[in-house]
Amino acid sequence: MKKLSTATIAMVGLMALSGPAAATDWTIGGGLGLAPDYEGSDNYKAVPLWNIKATDLYHPDTYVRVFGPTLRSNFLPHDNFRLGLSAQYVPRRKYVNSSAINRLGNTDRGFMLGGLVGYDFKFASNNVLGIELDGRYDVRDNLGALVTLRANYTAPLRGAWIFNAGVESTYASDDYMDEFFSVGAAGSANSGLPTYSADAGIKDVGLNVGVTYKFSQSWSMTGLASYKRLLGDADDDSPVTDAGSEHQLVGGFLVNYHF
Repeated sequence: MKKLSTATIAMVGLMALSGPAAATDWTIGGGLGLAPDYEGSDNYKAVPLWNIKATDLYHPDTYVRVFGPTLRSNFLPHDNFRLGLSAQYVPRRKYVNSSAINRLGNTDRGFMLGGLVGYDFKFASNNVLGIELDGRYDVRDNLGALVTLRANYTAPLRGAWIFNAGVESTYASDDYMDEFFSVGAAGSANSGLPTYSADAGIKDVGLNVGVTYKFSQSWSMTGLASYKRLLGDADDDSPVTDAGSEHQLVGGFLVNYHF
């Protein structure tokens, strides 16, 4: 119910930002994916995927997009530079498929809010290389901050296919690392895991690929996969990750409707 409410609120917000309906292009999609049941886990669970995007708000390159638990946007009416809001919902770690991790207790959930700045290199045949810096801070609780540097390449292929691939790396603050990768004295006594204090640093490096096939002007299907390697104090030096894996995979597919 909460997930439905979040998606509904996001759609209402996008409608408010988009201005006249005739000037805005919309994409709404949904699907299913597989993801680790906590950050650092080697057990996977099915997760819902959704994609809500409004483009050409008042310039062809302005947009707002909600994809899964993240929001990204560009409000700068420019052909290359981007500037917008970003947000990320960080779910609570609870009821995972590891008795030791469950005995650590639940983590807090967070709502990260911030901004991003980017630049798009545009080439022939609509190929685009985008680079962006995305910083966000938890405004709900005390999870601290995340800063992500990304590069993404999009290229139309033959026929109705579109390919994209990206790389990224994320820096996490002390508060975030402590919440998700540290083990305190009480948690150690409950779980049998050793105590551990995780400090701020580069949390991960990752890559992602996606392929979209357009059935028509209105319908398309997207398949996606991503891999992240946990680093620094989030690596298997942390008992939380050592109980699972530093290798994090996500995969899924969505069906999209464009109007």
